[in-house]
Parts: sequence; structure tokens; C-alpha cells
Amino acid sequence: MVAEGGVAAVTMHLVAKRAHTSVGSMYHFFPDRESLLQILAERHMAAVRQINEQLIAVPAEVWQAMTPAATIEHLVGPFIEYINRHPDFLAVMHGRNTSEGDADFMRTFRHALGARLPGITAAVLEGYVAIMHAIAAGGMHMGFQSKSHRADLYLREVPRVLAAYLARIEEDHGLAKKGRNKVNRPSRISGAGSTKS
Repeated sequence: MVAEGGVAAVTMHLVAKRAHTSVGSMYHFFPDRESLLQILAERHMAAVRQINEQLIAVPAEVWQAMTPAATIEHLVGPFIEYINRHPDFLAVMHGRNTSEGDADFMRTFRHALGARLPGITAAVLEGYVAIMHAIAAGGMHMGFQSKSHRADLYLREVPRVLAAYLARIEEDHGLAKKGRNKVNRPSRISGAGSTKS
């Protein structure tokens, strides 16, 4: 429903009709429309948290063995797959306080970049992580805001931008020629947020 008409199209009456239940039953579980949307947002945040937890568990040597493009694919691919499976995600999450999710996302990027860029200072690492988060979050924001609703364009292009940025960072730190072009990304993480909403 959200994917079809946006958050504004969600009414308790329409949800009850689609769920084949009474409006009274809906109000028994959800006092208002915002409560229903909040539950959807919480489900999305739980799935995103699970993706972050799985990525944090990837050992440093795995991150070190990948190319920059494979690293970014492994980092953002699971999120993009989740968004593609849940077309309501961007609309439901837009404008909500996602500071916890942002912190998890940045922690995941910090983990991967820290493994790939050993020896850089914490301040420099934080700067790179902040820029990569801004690229990803800004791209998703623009994808949602675009009048033509071209989120697919942003979902496709943001990883390319991130991969180019990571490659440049590694080149700047003299890491581009240390054999990182031989190993592609490992198999995709499994199980994160496979339930449709």
C-alpha cells in the first residue's frame, strides 16, 4: 500500500480492507495510523540492524582481500536487496529519526574501512566513514525525493560512487597495488530481513 500511494495513502480503513479485517480490530492493535507506520518502521530497523550485525561479523582478512568495488558491493548490497524486496522502505523511513540505524551503518563501515586501511588515525577514519555515510544517505534521500521516483537509479549509482571513493582513498594511502584486485566478494550474507511487508 505504501509503495503504491506513499505514506499519505495509508488509512486505517484501507489497511483493514486489505487485511480482510474490521476497522475496530485495526484500532484494537493500533490506536492510530502513525502507530501502524511506527511498527512498520521498527520492523525495517530490525532487519537493517540484522544486516549490520552480519556485516560486523565479517573478519578483517575478508575485507582486506576484496577489491574496493567488491567491498562496497558486500557492504551495501544487502541493504539494496532489502530495499528492493520492501518497496515501502524509503517511504516509511523517510523523515523518521534513524540515529540508531545511522550509527549502526557507520559502525559497519568503520569496521570494514578500519580493516582495509590499517594504520590510519581514528580521526581520518571517522572522516572517511562520515563522507561515505553522507553519500549513501544523501543518495537515498534524493532517490526518494525525486519527482520521477527514481530510487532505482540512486540504488544503482550510489555503490559506484562509494566504490570510486574507496578506491581513491586506498590509492591516496598507497594501498591500491597491494594485491587487492585478485579476490572478489565472498558469498552474500543470508537471511537478513526476508519477510515482505
